[in-house]
Amino acid sequence: MYSEILDVKTPVLTLNKQRIVRLGDFLIPPSYQQFSFELGYGRLLELFFTYIPMGESNYTNTLEEQNAYLKSIFQSYLTNPAPPKLLHDPINYRLIANAEPFLFGENGEVVFWDSEHPTADGECPIYLACFPIGIYFVGNNFSEFIETLSHPTSFKNILKYYNEALPPTFEPLEIE
Repeated sequence: MYSEILDVKTPVLTLNKQRIVRLGDFLIPPSYQQFSFELGYGRLLELFFTYIPMGESNYTNTLEEQNAYLKSIFQSYLTNPAPPKLLHDPINYRLIANAEPFLFGENGEVVFWDSEHPTADGECPIYLACFPIGIYFVGNNFSEFIETLSHPTSFKNILKYYNEALPPTFEPLEIE
């Protein structure tokens, strides 16, 4: 499915071979499960690093490790006596408090699922946090996320400082 909407640059290198579907108590949404089974670890849209669940491992670039790391950063924002201004908005505060981060952008963007609002089909709304600029809804599933950011006009509502949509590419990387 994802190889139909993305230009995959090289052979896929690292997949979610164990078919891990949970991140602690959080059920990974089906659209991202499919992505991790099909394409795995790499660089998406020439901007985001995609992480895959690996269970117990010695790797640092796993979904489990990156999720824990990014959540700790979010928690530090929430508990800071002087939090970023965008967290003064109660909606943004709630989103960050319930975030399950899963992608990290090369320019510091963090993509996360809103774990508080899963749908009947197991998907969770996807948001992009760009501190200190804002938090933006990007899609209801992972393919919508890709389509929104690679669309010639819809990307501008989210990536405020970009002049062009992101290219619909995926570059598989070797996990370290």
